[in-house]
Amino acid sequence: MNDTRVDEQDKRRSSRAWLWILALCILIFAFAFAVFNANGGAQDTPQPTTDSRPSESPTPSTTPIPTAPPTAPAKDLGQGTFNSTMPGYLSDTLNSQNTAVLVQGGTFADPVSVFIAGTPDAQALTPLDATKSMESMFTQLDPNPWDFALSDAVLASYRAGPYGDYFPVGALVAKSHDGHVFSFIGHDSTITTMFMASSEDLLH
Repeated sequence: MNDTRVDEQDKRRSSRAWLWILALCILIFAFAFAVFNANGGAQDTPQPTTDSRPSESPTPSTTPIPTAPPTAPAKDLGQGTFNSTMPGYLSDTLNSQNTAVLVQGGTFADPVSVFIAGTPDAQALTPLDATKSMESMFTQLDPNPWDFALSDAVLASYRAGPYGDYFPVGALVAKSHDGHVFSFIGHDSTITTMFMASSEDLLH
C-alpha cells in the first residue's frame, strides 16, 4: 500500500518537472521570437542590380543627314565682250536721253530681250519698243545723271540679289543719281538683253 503511494507521488513529481521544462521552453521560444521581431526580422541578402551583361555600343543613327539643295546654275544671257567704245557711247546716249540713236545705229538686237525688275518675265521687243520702254527711267531736264563707273562692291551686291543673273561680268551697268539702274548685256557693239530697275532697292 505504501509502495503504491510512493509511486503516485513520484509520477506527480515527474509530471510537474515536465510541465516546468515545457513552460521554460515556451518562455525561451517567446523571448527568442520577441528578439527576432525587434531586429526587423531576417534580412534578405540584397541582390546586385547592375546588369552583368557587357554594355552594347550605341548603334549609329540611320537617319539621313539633310543636304542643301543644289544651287541652280546662273542663266546664260549670252554676255560676251563689248567693243571698247560701247561704255562711252551708252553713257552719252543716256545722259542726253536721246535713245533714238540706239535704233538708228542698230545697237539693239532685233528682237532684244527686255526685263524690268518687278515683272514676271522678260519680253522680246523690237528696237523701237525697247527704246520706248526706257523713257520711264529718265528724269527730264536732269543732265548727266548716269554713272557707268560703279565700284566692284556695288556690282557684287547686285549679283548677290534676286536679279543677279542680269549682272554678269562684262555687262555695262549704269546707275542714275536718283537710283535707277540699267544693265546692258551683249557683245561687240550689239545689246541682246537690257535690264531695268526703277529703284536700286529692288536689287537687294
